Amino acid sequence: MSDIPATELTADAIANEPAPEPAPDDPFTDEDIRGFESDDIKAGQAITKMLSTLFIYTLIAMSIVSVWTAVVSN
Repeated sequence: MSDIPATELTADAIANEPAPEPAPDDPFTDEDIRGFESDDIKAGQAITKMLSTLFIYTLIAMSIVSVWTAVVSN
């Protein structure tokens, strides 16, 4: 182990780091952003339909199994 406290090591490491490069102004055009929004809307609608279908399937399967269990157990 080193005799130097960890806080000094951290401060030295931070002081010696190069400055971060500035981010580009905007990598996407307005047309790209509109396309992303359109794709997001379509994906959201598809996910909603899928989850709704799976929920209804689960309700139907649960109902069938419940009735089957009630009939078999009597």
